[in-house]
Order: sequence, then structure tokens, then C-alpha cells
Amino acid sequence: MSTISVPAFTRKLREVVADEPKAFAYDLGLSLSAVYNYLNGRVPATEVLFRIAQYTGRPMEWFLVDETAVAATPALGSGGGAEVQVAYAAAPAGGGT
Repeated sequence: MSTISVPAFTRKLREVVADEPKAFAYDLGLSLSAVYNYLNGRVPATEVLFRIAQYTGRPMEWFLVDETAVAATPALGSGGGAEVQVAYAAAPAGGGT
């Protein structure tokens, strides 16, 4: 399970906003001061984050998760937890039991 990374959020939002914070704010119906607050480390409410995600075409999670931290976390199945294997068998012909 990962946690919200505020530095990752601000870095990615800066990447998306680029040099157009006024146009970004206008397009999303946000105040310019709200956009500057987000660029300086404030994480927006879920509704606003959802609008930002829709506008940019990115999933909400992309803004909140630092991929470098996630990549450094060991994955399940690599000795860090229980591993579940699932196998499915075909049913016998004729639908028998």
C-alpha cells in the first residue's frame, strides 16, 4: 500500500501546468490562487483532483503516487508475503459433475 506523496503531486502538477497556470485555472474553473496553492504543496480536494485528472487524461493515482518509491518497495511473491496461485480446470464434456 502506498501513501500520498506531496512532492510527487507538486512535481507532476508543475509538469502538467507548465508555464500556463492562468489558462489551467480558467479551463478547470479554479481560481489562480488555488492553482498556486496546489503548485506550492497543497493537495486539492478529491473533486478538484478528479477534474484535474479528467482534464489531463491522467488517472488520479498518477498525481498522488511517487513511482520511484513504489518501484523500491518489494512486490508480493518476492518473499515479502503470501503468494496465491490459481489454476482453473476445464469442465468435463457434457457438463458432468
